[in-house]
Amino acid sequence: MPRSSAIGNCSPVRGVSRHCPVCGTSAAVTLFDNRIAPTAGYDFSSPIKCCTECHSAYAGSALEAPDLDRYYSCLSKYDTVTSRADISALDRERAKLATAFLAPILDSLTSVLDVGCASGVLLHELREAGVKNVRGIDPAEAAPAVARALFDVAVSQSHAESYDQYASHDLVCLMAVLEHLREPGRLLQNVARQLRPGGRVLIEVPDAGAFDRPGDDRLIEPYGEFSNEHINFLSIFDIQRLGRSAGLEVERWKTMRIAYGAPDLFVLLRRSAATHGLPAPDAGSSVSDSNAGEAMRKYVALSKLGMEEVERRLAAMGHGAILIYGAGNHTGRLLAQSPTLADVDVLAVFDRNPHLVGATIGGHRILQPAALGQFPRVPVIISTFNARHEIYESLKTITSQPLVLLYD
Repeated sequence: MPRSSAIGNCSPVRGVSRHCPVCGTSAAVTLFDNRIAPTAGYDFSSPIKCCTECHSAYAGSALEAPDLDRYYSCLSKYDTVTSRADISALDRERAKLATAFLAPILDSLTSVLDVGCASGVLLHELREAGVKNVRGIDPAEAAPAVARALFDVAVSQSHAESYDQYASHDLVCLMAVLEHLREPGRLLQNVARQLRPGGRVLIEVPDAGAFDRPGDDRLIEPYGEFSNEHINFLSIFDIQRLGRSAGLEVERWKTMRIAYGAPDLFVLLRRSAATHGLPAPDAGSSVSDSNAGEAMRKYVALSKLGMEEVERRLAAMGHGAILIYGAGNHTGRLLAQSPTLADVDVLAVFDRNPHLVGATIGGHRILQPAALGQFPRVPVIISTFNARHEIYESLKTITSQPLVLLYD
């Protein structure tokens, strides 16, 4: 059974409006209305805004901190892995890229803390690279047991904003963290206040300055960078501003292409007097805009074209009953925005995240994959992008129902 989200049958918890998380102003233009169907009592719908003062991009509304804490503690997918094989290819790739980025300073590191460490895969990579003392924190209840079982690394359940032992480490890793927080600057300030002399902070975020992926002609997931959990879309200038507000300066940075989605931005910061400019990126850095605004506008335009193709594929199925595999951000957006899905009978949604099984998404039941057999001959839409081929091959082994891919 899923862990309780403390929502019950009440109206979905919705976000409240917010100002720019980088400069604090409210002047902004809306780039896209990111409507997402409520999942397990949480509605992550929000306008995607671009600040007219500093050009940072962000979700114009977001859940308040207690609601976000409860969501990550109760419904997170990040503590559901049971073996190393369950760790996504993307998480493994990011851990290896981060370790390579840190290579010039690895010999000097005596203790590393990974914030939001999930399964502990980054800690494992760093220990394999020679760092002897590695530790993690994560808000998900099961994360400590998962990390211990998979990699024998020490992890404690804790929320980053209230953690008070950053001074025990000479490198604090904020991998895939700042894009989730209502006040990312507040966390950086908390970390910076506690940093030991010479301590550093590693930040990794999806690079909003490269959401349009210049020079990369691979298929994109329409609006996929606007994850229901991502509320800040940060470029290198945004990281520099947030760092400086905490007394941290950019030491090195690099934008690196990854297998799925926009390139990742890796930034190493340390306490230092303010410098006059931003250092040049490391050699081999991918192309990226320093400010996110223009890249975001191009990305929205590309996503609109991609969504039109998805609609054509959905419409070609006709108006009979369907099943949907995947209860994540992709399905939430389709249920809220697709005219075609509004006119068909969605019998159920399936997902392997045990925390979601038994809940609803857009009013539709979420069942475990084994329940597919209850609906013989009903077509199954594979509603995901990154893992679509793996899911397709996996489902072929457990069902003979028609399987529909929305992307080539």
